[in-house]
Amino acid sequence: MYFDRFKMIILICLKICFLSSKLLASTDQDCLNSSFYIKNISVDLTKESINEARSQAEYKAKLIGFKRLSNRLIVESRKLKLGKIEISSLVDYLKINKEANSDKRYLANFDICFNRNLVINFFRNNKLQYAETYREPIAVLPIFKGPRGFILWDERDNWHSNWQRELDFVDGLVKLKLAKGNFSLNRILTANVLLNSNKELIKKLIANENTNALIIVVAEPILLRNGKTYLSTFAKFYNKSGRLETTIYRNKIPLKKTSSFYDIDKSLLENEVIKIIKSIELNWKKNNLIDTSVYNEVDLIIPIKATNITKLKTELLFNDKSVKVISTSNFKDRGFIKIQNEIIFYEKKTEDSFENIKRSSFSSLKKLKYLKDIRVIQKDISIWPSVIQKLEKLPFVIEVKIISITNTKGRIIVKFMGNKKTFFQAAFEKKLNFKDHNSRQYLLIH
Repeated sequence: MYFDRFKMIILICLKICFLSSKLLASTDQDCLNSSFYIKNISVDLTKESINEARSQAEYKAKLIGFKRLSNRLIVESRKLKLGKIEISSLVDYLKINKEANSDKRYLANFDICFNRNLVINFFRNNKLQYAETYREPIAVLPIFKGPRGFILWDERDNWHSNWQRELDFVDGLVKLKLAKGNFSLNRILTANVLLNSNKELIKKLIANENTNALIIVVAEPILLRNGKTYLSTFAKFYNKSGRLETTIYRNKIPLKKTSSFYDIDKSLLENEVIKIIKSIELNWKKNNLIDTSVYNEVDLIIPIKATNITKLKTELLFNDKSVKVISTSNFKDRGFIKIQNEIIFYEKKTEDSFENIKRSSFSSLKKLKYLKDIRVIQKDISIWPSVIQKLEKLPFVIEVKIISITNTKGRIIVKFMGNKKTFFQAAFEKKLNFKDHNSRQYLLIH
């Protein structure tokens, strides 16, 4: 009977949280952090009239935006022909960041939010494989091994400067950022230490960059005994623990002249940077393809933690207007507490009391007296709304259904398109980490 009342309390709280989160979301631009939101599209057109210039500029912006969207999401690069009406039908809204015009010339910078469902249908109709799950940022550290030794952390180095420039234009699903390090780290993080995969130091660098992975990208000119010269490049991927997982890219390019060994062509380095970035993007998309022909579901367990616990400092009698406790630290400013089988509502708190209380909330059992040192508990269900909201926003999720709620945990069934690997990877990128609970269920790890 008590469990039923407790379940009712949690469901009411959840509904309140969901309503408030939806109201907040409705005042925000839902597309801002979406895979289907393309930012910073600049156009400059001159036509016979300003109206024509503006109209053509908007159409051109949509075409540019859709090309960038396609490059971001689809696996195979393919020229897609779209008419003016068709491209406009795929756009939810077009935001003008800034604009300027004369009688015939129109300049503007746009952001475009594309309609996810319509774009996906377009991909399906054109038999295009796509992914739409963002990956958390990865730090990238360039190292150049030249005739005079290793070079890193040097902005004057061409290999480093090429990475610095190209990463500013990355617009894919994988977010890459140039590793900066810090003064103390950079003194001990030499190329030899890094390339020998010193786990602890690489772990410190990843933590310093506030990412969950590091890619070390190396360029090295090689002179063979037969006089032939090559540019060797490779990229090594390290996880959050600092452990080397794999070499994700390797290439060897013949140099035209022996002298090139001492002065590598800048365009050659630039091309290799672009190739490595594209390779990282392609591998991510292939590993996170959404197969709309496969329907799946997972059974998830979400813990309900009793994180806030204190004790009665004095006896609590049936007619008391406040609850005296040892400490209210970490308890909510206003909310519900539980003493044995009774749920009590309080309007405010002090350092050692809950004030303006309402006893026996939700028809819970009330006692005439509680003795000193009895436990006072506040259940933490704050994680529930955010978990469910994140799951509902995963691109391939069809339904999130609450199955049951007990005193310590809740159970959710999530139905989605695609395989479980893609689902759990997408959830992990949203800071939701699940592990096998038993043969059928998965448990959320806080």
